[in-house]
Amino acid sequence: MSDNAVNWQQLSREELDFQLSPSKSAKDAMAVLMRHEAAGKDALRSPRIRFSLDHIYGPRPRAAYDLFTPLAARNAPCLAYIHGGFWQEGAKSGSAFAAEALVAEGWALAAIGYSLTPKVRLRDIVAEIAAALAHLHANAAAHGIDPDRIVLAGHSAGGHLAAAMLAGFGGPDAAAIPAGIVAMSGVYDLAPVAASYVNDLAGIDDGEVRDLSPLFARPMRDVPVHLLIGGDEPDAFQVQTAALHESWSPHLSRMTPESVPGRDHFDILDRLAETASPTFNAIRAMVQ
Repeated sequence: MSDNAVNWQQLSREELDFQLSPSKSAKDAMAVLMRHEAAGKDALRSPRIRFSLDHIYGPRPRAAYDLFTPLAARNAPCLAYIHGGFWQEGAKSGSAFAAEALVAEGWALAAIGYSLTPKVRLRDIVAEIAAALAHLHANAAAHGIDPDRIVLAGHSAGGHLAAAMLAGFGGPDAAAIPAGIVAMSGVYDLAPVAASYVNDLAGIDDGEVRDLSPLFARPMRDVPVHLLIGGDEPDAFQVQTAALHESWSPHLSRMTPESVPGRDHFDILDRLAETASPTFNAIRAMVQ
């Protein structure tokens, strides 16, 4: 294991908090979030998209996902997207920003919602994502989605949750579903997160650090994994991505890292809507 996993221990609490506050170094995080929210609303008005909201997969109020599919979808590949927000912010309503671009390429989008800390524990969120995947997989054909071509993508905390599924933290059935994983700007070693301001609400305990850090687990299946990060993101996120690549790549036939110059922790998400980009080419290759 590389020293990448422990470099955070050399930082002061003040510097660690700054490193794990990507909005402080981003160009304009709020503008990106507002733009993505608006793009999601546009998708609901698009005559080219069939959508259905609030597919309930669990008992808690936020345990639901929204679906956006081509009008005549039949065996369409699907990008299942998990939003970020350090497990304490964000919603599926801001997760449909790439719907129009994806549908134009013949893809479906599942925008997954989940419960937030401190109302639930991180282990509960991991279980919810596994339940969302199972529900989406079981009902895929009814929505014109190919159940064997579901690619799981997540950003920031969602990147952690996507990797957690392949690591088996949601159980072997959940790990068996994704045709590929796109982990964007994620946190894969929970120890530095638990030592930072994030834990004031996340409440990650020692057992969750030990049991829910993908960096220290092997992927359960050999499927393509694409690691995406912005070149302008804080060092803490760069280190996390580099460490997961080093840890997992010996166990995977195809693991591709991509750092995009000039992109920060928020506008890196635009790559999901840029269907001519290396990012989307990597996603497309996962289902071919």
